[in-house]
Amino acid sequence: MAHDPLSPSEALRSPVGAAVAGVAVLGFVYSVVIVAQLVLGAIVGVGLTVGLYLTYRSLAVLDSLADAAQRIAAVREREVEERSGSSSGPVSRSGSGSSSGSDSTTIRDSSERVAERDR
Repeated sequence: MAHDPLSPSEALRSPVGAAVAGVAVLGFVYSVVIVAQLVLGAIVGVGLTVGLYLTYRSLAVLDSLADAAQRIAAVREREVEERSGSSSGPVSRSGSGSSSGSDSTTIRDSSERVAERDR
C-alpha cells in the first residue's frame, strides 16, 4: 500500500506542523515589528515552512519509489519461480539454506510485513 503524504492543511493540523507554523509566524512578526525588515520576514516565514514541506514531500516520493521497486522485484521473483517450474517453494533467506516454506506462508509473511509497515 502506498504512503499517502500529508496535504498542507493536514500538515498544519499535526503537532509538528503547528509548531513549525508558530515558529514561522513568530519569525515573521519579529522581523517586521522589531527589525522592521519585511523581506527578512518573508524569507523566514515562507522559506522555513515551504522548505520543510518540500523536504517532507521529497522523502515521501523517495519512499514511494522504494515501495514500487520492491513490488517490481517481488513480481519478477514470482515470474522466475513460475518459469523454472520449481514447486519446492521459495528460498529461505534466513541463512539455513533450506526451502521448507510454502507459497501460502510466503503470502502470509509478505502481508504481515505490509501490515507492520503501515502501523
